[in-house]
Amino acid sequence: MPTGKGQETVKCTPIAAVMLTAPAWAVAGEAKMDVAAIQEVAAQAPPLPRPEGPVARVGTARALYEAARTCKPGTTILLAAGVYVLDRPVVVSADRVSLRGAGGDREKVILDRRGGRGRRDACVLVAGADDVLIADLTCRDCDGHGVQIAPHVGAQRTRIYNVKFHNIWTRGVKGSHPKYGHEPIGADREEILRKRPTGGEVRHCLFVNDHRKRLDDPYHGDYVGGIDMMWLKDWVIADNVFVGIRGRNGGGRGAIFLWVHCEDVMVERNVIVNCDRGICFGNPSGSRPHMTRGLARNNFVVGGAGKAIEMCRTVDTRVCHNTVVARSVKHPRSVHFFQGSKGGGSYNNIVHGRVDVEAGVASGGNVVGDCTGWFVNRAVGDLHLTAKAVRAFGAGRPLKDIRRDFDGQERRSPPDAGADERPVR
Repeated sequence: MPTGKGQETVKCTPIAAVMLTAPAWAVAGEAKMDVAAIQEVAAQAPPLPRPEGPVARVGTARALYEAARTCKPGTTILLAAGVYVLDRPVVVSADRVSLRGAGGDREKVILDRRGGRGRRDACVLVAGADDVLIADLTCRDCDGHGVQIAPHVGAQRTRIYNVKFHNIWTRGVKGSHPKYGHEPIGADREEILRKRPTGGEVRHCLFVNDHRKRLDDPYHGDYVGGIDMMWLKDWVIADNVFVGIRGRNGGGRGAIFLWVHCEDVMVERNVIVNCDRGICFGNPSGSRPHMTRGLARNNFVVGGAGKAIEMCRTVDTRVCHNTVVARSVKHPRSVHFFQGSKGGGSYNNIVHGRVDVEAGVASGGNVVGDCTGWFVNRAVGDLHLTAKAVRAFGAGRPLKDIRRDFDGQERRSPPDAGADERPVR
């Protein structure tokens, strides 16, 4: 293993020798979630190709910090199996750097902030670096963020792949405003458009919290979410699983929360179970519009305390072929377009709950109401259709850009409503 001058060579603690944070589903009033079964519903991550270019192999936290500080552009930092106890973020600031767990098993390489202790920063910070890949590892037990992207110093085409975010108590993935704040772009327009995060991906990741947030924050313990990003352009968020992202009072932010001038973002084939909010494009704060030409398609959402799909201050944004199961068929506004959303539409969704769509947003082919018995196993987010879902069969409108379903199966014409198309017989 390469080491720097005077660098310690003590190995990181093997996983088997560390008592991992015990799941806390046993908290009073909280039912245990079968996370393994939920993960089986989503598409599994194909292995990444072998690294190309220089490789720095590390096995200690100190070696990891040194490699991130000194690596040249194009380097792959390959982490040996173990628990890396971090006292500050790992900062990636060189272009085309890959931070990868060796062997491809995210459960065996753990970046551990040991939860609490007032650390509200991140496990990994991407700052001033383009084309960074973070893959095949776990970010665990952090008061702040799992991966934070700092667009004010530049960060284009960031890829986050097959990463587990476990007990991250602010945001699993955070990307803030290119100018630090939420103000209108004004005279800084050209600089902001140059720095905004473009062309990134979050794929095949798991976001899971073992219990409701217990830490204090400025929002009474509700300031917690999965992905929270602003000013995105041409991003894809796909094939991820979100479980139990909840605030102390049921007011947690979205599992996927994209806002403040995001454009052309695709959110597809995600599985969201028991999170306070599901897919949120925008909210009632910050400068508008929050999302332009966004598309949420082919997602399975088993709702929590709040809205399953929330569209606020959107323009030409569509919600299509999703399957949503709210806590109750009487749950208000399980899917909601509001605060001046215009253009776009809500098409071909199945919603066990209620829908509220503003007059400026088109809709059609949706099946809304009591869908009891329609799904294979709603408890683990398996919202594939059963034979009882007759009302959804062939109920959708053909959509030229949504020719396949949650599983990649080709849709018939007319298609079934929801994310799942019945198998062709």
